[in-house]
Amino acid sequence: MLYGKWRPKGFAEVVGQDHIVRTLKNALATGQVAHAYLFSGPRGTGKTTTARILARAVNCQALREGEPCNECAPCRAILGGSALDLIEMDAASNRGIDDVRELREKIAYAPSDLARKVYLLDEVHMLTEGAFNALLKTLEEPPPHAIFILATTDLHKVPATIISRCQRYDFHRVPNDAIVDRLAYICEQEGVTVPREGLLAIAVQSRGGLRDAITMLEQVIARYGASPTVEDVRAALGQVHDPRVAGLVRALLESDLAAALDIARSVADDGLDIARFTRGAVDIVRQLLGAVLRDGSVPVDDELLAAARARPDAVQVLASALAELARADFRLDPASPIPLEIACAAIILGPARPAAAPAPVTAAPASAPRQAGGSPEAPARQPAANSALSREERFARDLYEHCKMVNPSHAMWLNGSFEVLQMDGDELVLGFQRKMPLEKVDTVCRAMVEQQAAAILGREVRLTVKLIEGTGQPKREPRRGHLVEAAKSMGGRPVGKES
Repeated sequence: MLYGKWRPKGFAEVVGQDHIVRTLKNALATGQVAHAYLFSGPRGTGKTTTARILARAVNCQALREGEPCNECAPCRAILGGSALDLIEMDAASNRGIDDVRELREKIAYAPSDLARKVYLLDEVHMLTEGAFNALLKTLEEPPPHAIFILATTDLHKVPATIISRCQRYDFHRVPNDAIVDRLAYICEQEGVTVPREGLLAIAVQSRGGLRDAITMLEQVIARYGASPTVEDVRAALGQVHDPRVAGLVRALLESDLAAALDIARSVADDGLDIARFTRGAVDIVRQLLGAVLRDGSVPVDDELLAAARARPDAVQVLASALAELARADFRLDPASPIPLEIACAAIILGPARPAAAPAPVTAAPASAPRQAGGSPEAPARQPAANSALSREERFARDLYEHCKMVNPSHAMWLNGSFEVLQMDGDELVLGFQRKMPLEKVDTVCRAMVEQQAAAILGREVRLTVKLIEGTGQPKREPRRGHLVEAAKSMGGRPVGKES
C-alpha cells in the first residue's frame, strides 16, 4: 500500500506537525528524554508514525541532531519489525487489567537487543479502569531502561492521573496545502501525474488526515490509471462538480427562489445524486463564509464572492444557508428534490414559524380565588415565548433540531439533557446531569453531533462530554407541549403534580 510504502522514516518527513517535531528533536539532541509520552489527536495525523521514529531515535547509535540515522543495527531492526524491545500493543484488543499486569511483569527485564525498551500503546483510551490503575503504578516508578509512548484519538477518556505523568503532544489536522505537497511528492516518485486541483480535492475530502488522503490517492490510481483527470478524481471520491452547484448558491445569494427551485428540479430530473449535489453546495457556502469573514484570504469563485459582498447581511445569509442545506434529509426518498427545495425556501423566505398562541384572556375565571381586597387574583405572568436566548442556548436548540432531522431516535439523548459548556475553537464541550445520556452521546451519537455542530458553526469541532451533576450548573427544563403553554397563557393552572 502507498501509505505503508511512504510512511515517514524521519522527523523531517512528518507533515503538518512542526511544533511536535521541533520539540522532540531538541529534547533528543540535548539528551532530555522523558520516560512517558502521550500523543493525542485525530486519526491519520502521524501519532503512531512519530512514535516509531522516536523509538528509533532513543536507540540510534548515530543520532544526528535528533534524527535517527536509519542505518545502524537498532534502526534497521526497528524498521524491519524484528526488534524485540519495541513492544506495540493495541489497547483496543488488549484492554484488560491482566494485559497490563503482564506488561508490568516483563518491563523489569533488561533490554535484549536495544539500549532501551519502548512500549507503544495505541488507542490507550480503550483500557479499562483497572488497567489504567495498573498502568499508573508503572508510570509512577518506571525502570530507567523503559520508555512509554501512549497514543489516543480520544484524550478526554484518558484519566487525568495518566496525563499528568506524561509529556503531552497534541497532533493537529494536517493543512490542505501540506497534504497536497506530500501527495505531489508521492506522485512524482511513483511516476503518476495528477493535477494539483485533483490533489486538492483529495486533501479537502480527507479532512486533515494524511493517511486517508494517501489511501484515496491510491484508489484513484487503481481506478483511473497513472494519469487521472480532475473529473476522474472527483468521480472516484463521489464528489459532484456541476456548474449548477455554483448557480444554486448564486440564486440563494440573490434571493431568487424561482431560479433555486428550477436548479433543484433539473438536477433531480437528470438523475444526479441530489444529496451529493447538496453537499457540494454546502462546501461552496462554507468557503464563501470563510472568505467573507477573513477578508478574501480563502480561495473562492470571484463572482460568488462579489455576490456575497454585495449583501450587507452576507454573514447571516451564508450561515442560514449552511444550516438549512446541512439539515436537508434525503433518506426517505433519495431521488426527490423536495428536501433541497424546502431548504432553499427557508433560506430565502425564512424558516416556517408556528402559529402564535391565542392572546391571554384578561378576565379571570369566575372560580378564581380572591385576594384580600376582594378582587380576583390575576393569573401568573408567563414569560414571553420568544424571550432572548444566550448564544449557548440557541446553539443547543439548533444542535438538537439538526440531529433530530438526521436521526430522531438518537437525538432524543440531546433533548433537554445537556448544557453547552464550551463552543469556541475546535472543541465542543457538552455537560450532562445524568450518566445515561452522556454515555449515549459519547458512544452512539458522537459522529452525528460533531457533523451537525460543524454544519452550524461552519468549522470542524471535536466533541467532549462531561458529567456536571452536583456542580451547580443550571439544569435545563424538559420541553413542554404547546397546548400546555397556551392554556397557561390564558390563565389556566396545572392540577396536581406537573408532568
